[in-house]
Amino acid sequence: MEQNSIPGMDREVFERVWRRVMPEDRGDCPFTLGQEDSQQAGGLPAVPAAAQAEVVAMDQGGGGHDIPCLGPGSAAYGAALQEYIDDELGDWRRYQALARRTPGGGGRALAAVAADERRHAKKLSTAYFLISGVRYWPEVKAAQSPMPLHAALRERFWAEQQGAASYQAAAAETADPCLKELYTELAGEEEAHAWTVRGVLEGL
Repeated sequence: MEQNSIPGMDREVFERVWRRVMPEDRGDCPFTLGQEDSQQAGGLPAVPAAAQAEVVAMDQGGGGHDIPCLGPGSAAYGAALQEYIDDELGDWRRYQALARRTPGGGGRALAAVAADERRHAKKLSTAYFLISGVRYWPEVKAAQSPMPLHAALRERFWAEQQGAASYQAAAAETADPCLKELYTELAGEEEAHAWTVRGVLEGL
C-alpha cells in the first residue's frame, strides 16, 4: 500500500494521538497501526492523509476534546473500558450458569446478579461508544463451569471483591467525572454481589 503523509507531520505525534483515539487495532476500523506499519521508512503508518488530518485536528483541541464528560479526550481509557465490558459479559454468563445449578431462592438471587452484570456491561459499552463512536459488544458464549457448585460460588465471592477494588482504583485514577461516577457506582454493586453470593452459600 502506498503511504500517504501530511507534510511536516511527526510520526510520533501521529502514533500518540492515534493510540489515544483507537487504543487497539479493531476489525471495524479501516486503519491499523501495527509494529511493521509504524516503522515504515521512519515515516507515518500507511493511513490516508484525510484520516491523518482528522487525528491532527483532534490533537490540536478539535473533535470535542474539551468535553470533560465522556468526550474524545477520554479515549485513553478505551482499552480499560473494553476489558471491563469483557469481564462483565463473562460474569453475566457465569451467573446464568450458576443460577441454573442452584435450587430455590439461591438460584433466583444469582439470576438477579446475572442481570446486574449485563446491565453493567451495557453502561460501560455506552460510555465507550460516547467516547469513541464505536460500539463495543463482543459475543460471549455460555459459561460451562467444571467446578462443584460450592467451589464456584466461593470463586465468585472473591472475584466480586476484586472487581469492586478494581473499579475503586479506576475511579480514583480517571479525570473524567462521568467515568468516575460510573466506576464508583459499579464498585458498590460489585461489593453487594459478594454478599449476595455469601448469602446463597449460607442457604445451601
